[in-house]
Amino acid sequence: MTIPVLAPQGQQVHVDADRSVPMVRRCEVSIVRSTAAGQPMVSADRRRPGQLRRMNCALLELWDLRPCIDVAALVLTELVTNAFQHGGGENITITWCADRTHLIIQVEDSSPVRPVLRTVDEASEGGRGLGIVEALADRWGVSEDGHTVHCALALPERGA
Repeated sequence: MTIPVLAPQGQQVHVDADRSVPMVRRCEVSIVRSTAAGQPMVSADRRRPGQLRRMNCALLELWDLRPCIDVAALVLTELVTNAFQHGGGENITITWCADRTHLIIQVEDSSPVRPVLRTVDEASEGGRGLGIVEALADRWGVSEDGHTVHCALALPERGA
C-alpha cells in the first residue's frame, strides 16, 4: 500500500505501509511570546520550554521515536530558551521533521542577529546552550537570515 504525503519544500513522497520507502513526518507549532525582545522572560514564557518538552515527548512517542526523546528534549529546550531570551518578533515557531534517518528540530524567531557558539568557563552563568546542541546533534546551523536555528539528530537504525 502506498500513501502519498507532502514533504517539506512541497516534494511529494510515497510511503509504503511496510516502511520500506522513506517516510517524512512534520509538525509545526507557533507560539506568541509574552516577553518583549531583550527583556527578562515573564513567567508565561518561562513555562514554554517545559510545555514544549511534553509536546516533544508525545510527538516522538506517536512517531515511534522513543530512543531520541531525551536528547531531542534537551536540544529543544536550549533552542527555545535562546529564542525567548535573545530572539525578536512576536512569534517563535518550532518545527519537528523526521525521515528514516534523522529528526530535524528548527526554532525560528524574527531576530536577524545570528546566534553564535560561545566559549565559556566554569564560572559562566550562561552561554552553554549552543555548545550543548553542538555536542548532541549530528549537525546544526543557522539560516542565512539568522532567523532559524536547526539541528539534526541521527535516529537509531531499526531492525529488519
